[in-house]
Amino acid sequence: MSTLNLLKPHLTAESLARFFGLMLIAWQPFWSGARLPTLLLVLLGLWMLWHKRIDFSSTPVKRLGMVFLLLGVPVLISIPGSYDIQGSLSVAAVLLLFYIAGLALLQGLKRSEDQQWLQKWLLIVLLAWTMDGWIQYLFGRDLLGVPFGEDGRILGPFGGNLHLGIFLTVLMPATLWHLAKERPWVALVILALIAFIAGMSGARSNVVFLLLGSALLFTQFAWRQRLLMAPILAGMLALTVALSPTLPAKISQFSSFTTNTGLFQKIDNALSLRLTIWETGWHMLQDRPFTGVGTSAFAEAYDTYSPRTDDPFRNGGPMKTPYHAHQMYVSIAAESGWPGLIGLMVAIGLCASWFFRAPQAYRHQAAPYAASLAVIVFPIQSQPVLYTIWWFPIVLLLLCSMITSLSLPTPAEKPKQ
Repeated sequence: MSTLNLLKPHLTAESLARFFGLMLIAWQPFWSGARLPTLLLVLLGLWMLWHKRIDFSSTPVKRLGMVFLLLGVPVLISIPGSYDIQGSLSVAAVLLLFYIAGLALLQGLKRSEDQQWLQKWLLIVLLAWTMDGWIQYLFGRDLLGVPFGEDGRILGPFGGNLHLGIFLTVLMPATLWHLAKERPWVALVILALIAFIAGMSGARSNVVFLLLGSALLFTQFAWRQRLLMAPILAGMLALTVALSPTLPAKISQFSSFTTNTGLFQKIDNALSLRLTIWETGWHMLQDRPFTGVGTSAFAEAYDTYSPRTDDPFRNGGPMKTPYHAHQMYVSIAAESGWPGLIGLMVAIGLCASWFFRAPQAYRHQAAPYAASLAVIVFPIQSQPVLYTIWWFPIVLLLLCSMITSLSLPTPAEKPKQ
């Protein structure tokens, strides 16, 4: 009984929300991925709503509601004419559940101590995955027994997918932001270790995420570390080009610019046929500017809107029909029309406005999360589909962390004990 009484002050709804928020990331390699912690957050959020533990007049809750309205209303508009009504309805329902999960997250991150706890454990998770990737490279299997990918890519604990590289590079700014100031040499070593794993994951998008995150972290380092960042990154990436069985082939695709094919074909080959997919997405937007083809209906509508008879992604072609456009803005525009694209851009603009209009002390608190979000929304890159169970929880955690950080009392405002 004494042990139970000892745990009671620490085991609160808010501490559970914070822990489940961490699990949105840390539990990704295991059974169910982010589904289990998301479900637990939703149940916790419903409990908080039932017991009136959420203040809807607070600034963070209002801001989260605005973002979800801007994202959710276009999804609802796209449903009646969707090529996949069931899929579109599912996304709408999942967005509602994520909103409830987000309300719980806001409660779990509303103190500066909560933010410090989250950043500490995110760094631990990042380091664990990084070292697991290195162990897999050195010994052929990671600590869980997961081998290399079939094409020689480093997967870490994420057997069967390429999530390791994208998670490491996207979360890198959020976890190393303050460390770059406090322990710059340690942060620089971690950055170098991540750079190797990102390159050996074999995906060019991970290298883009890495370079974007490094550019933002550059401002946090002292001049000595800044002088070393570029050579270290260049050296690590050059090493991965020499060692990776897939990255050289990806880079060699840019040699298509020296061929005699047309400009479209040259760019398309360099981008792994992404231009073909984006052209089809553009035709979807042109035909249905106000509704799109329906959220989560990209694959079902693809054959109808593909303008090229030799499109390899058509049904029956040599390549699998893509279920999204591999670019967030193109996907949103094709699936939910101009309302979806405008809603997404307004939501991003609002987040940027909240950040830059906040006093400097508040920006300092929110900067790590804002930096990772900036990497995610940077448009000139290949991106995962936004509304998916493994990716949106990452965005949600970073968004809720930034929103609450912009409303936390700064050290100067905290009452003295």
